[in-house]
Amino acid sequence: MTYDVLIVGYGPAGITAGIYAARKKLSVVLIGDLPGGEVRNSGDIENWPGDRTTDGNALADKMIAHLQDHADGVEVVQDKVAKITKDENTFTSLTESGKEFQSKTVIYTAGRHPRMLGVPGEEEHRNLGVTYCATCDAPLFGGKDVAVIGGGNTGAEAVIMLQKIASHIYLLHDTDKLNADPVLIANFENDPKVTILYNTQTTGITGEQLVSGLSYKNKATQEETTLAVEGIFVTIGANPNTEPVKDLIELNKFKAIPADRYAVTSVPGFFAAGDVTDIRDAQIVVAAGHGCSAALSAGDYISRLPK
Repeated sequence: MTYDVLIVGYGPAGITAGIYAARKKLSVVLIGDLPGGEVRNSGDIENWPGDRTTDGNALADKMIAHLQDHADGVEVVQDKVAKITKDENTFTSLTESGKEFQSKTVIYTAGRHPRMLGVPGEEEHRNLGVTYCATCDAPLFGGKDVAVIGGGNTGAEAVIMLQKIASHIYLLHDTDKLNADPVLIANFENDPKVTILYNTQTTGITGEQLVSGLSYKNKATQEETTLAVEGIFVTIGANPNTEPVKDLIELNKFKAIPADRYAVTSVPGFFAAGDVTDIRDAQIVVAAGHGCSAALSAGDYISRLPK
């Protein structure tokens, strides 16, 4: 069969798009491998309207339950899309397991994946002390000295999670000022358990089997220092998951999909929403709103197709 809408991604943008597309009585298939998406890697959440305090897992579960209310209209396939092509007015999406789906429109909400440091010792110690998800792995480092690399909101949230768990936390940032929201920084800037190291460049990760140290260079003095740590949380941003559509859609220099507020892209019928796009703010509520716009735009596009 040819679906009206094929949604790629199982996070806030994709789930919201699924709910809105189902409400418009469109036939929908949603393909994704992580129910709830990267929102599960968020710790405490205090800015989701209607929930004064929640967390990533709880919010993801609520979203999935809401989507399941529309199970008659949304088919969910747990898989990953490997490539999308278009022939006239029909898109073909091929999954990693070899399944093929045809659709009149695509709503692409594949999100981003964590960026690596690219330093010696990182790959060898991945999951052996080096982690990219504080929500997932912070409890493994109870009573240990750890380092968090990256001074944005994700790094600050990692520090806050670790304050009650780790023995000491080093927060390394590459400029002379943290980029995180002040309300987050206020939680740890005067905590003696937290040492903030500015103007740093990580140069290597060491350890026999498990991580035992991190080397960094002071960018102003060029002095190199080694910290004795048993855990390293890398929080330096993420890259858009656009490999499956790199030959189909226009990408910007950061390999994100340019999309307007209506989720319209360079290819008619192909809509994109959330963190995989060039949208300014990587926020859960923004991704959800963008997913809503994508579904409404897809419905409008389908209504104008030749019968």
